[in-house]
Amino acid sequence: MDTIIATVHPAEEYLRNEQNPPVLYVKIYGERRKLFINRGRGNVVGIIAKGKRKHGYIFSDWSHIEKIYYPSQEKEDEKDMDRKMILKYQKLARLATHTNDWLRKIAAADLEKSLYENRITTGTAIDGKCIRLSTIEKYCGSWDMQRFRQAMRNKEKFSTLRFDFCGYDGTLWCEPRENGDMAAGFSKEYRNCSNGYYYLLINDEFMIGYDID
Repeated sequence: MDTIIATVHPAEEYLRNEQNPPVLYVKIYGERRKLFINRGRGNVVGIIAKGKRKHGYIFSDWSHIEKIYYPSQEKEDEKDMDRKMILKYQKLARLATHTNDWLRKIAAADLEKSLYENRITTGTAIDGKCIRLSTIEKYCGSWDMQRFRQAMRNKEKFSTLRFDFCGYDGTLWCEPRENGDMAAGFSKEYRNCSNGYYYLLINDEFMIGYDID
């Protein structure tokens, strides 16, 4: 009778080795995700939930791990990713015809730090995600978009009522700041809630990810 020997996935083996850090990044279903182990609490392996920084759930889907980012490689990959993300924000921000403290932070960002460390975003899954104003216009209507753009030019306060945006409640807004600055953004929140996804206007045509609440 043949004996079946159960093999432990290299990522699990790494996490269960107490000489290694308790976290490890992997690629699964085409996405880069963070695994962790609760040592001293049953040695349960978990995966950080999407859009979260600390909260997760139990993980057991080892067969779908496509790649392991061991710490030395992970550090370089993460640093390169952070740099590319900041350069993306800077490239888009240079096209803006308005200005504010947030845009100045982007212009002066340290390429050796992340968006979160530069205080450009709160460090979530929508970092770098863009939404065109033309896309928002399809849902809020051309009249509200025209009023928004005019308010930006005249440096006036404006906000739409909530409108349906792909199953969320959308809100488009802008308001003046000191010294002639203008701030503007777009939120898509869960129905009848004050939680969701928040974007800021980075130039005349794009909103870009800032926060998830």
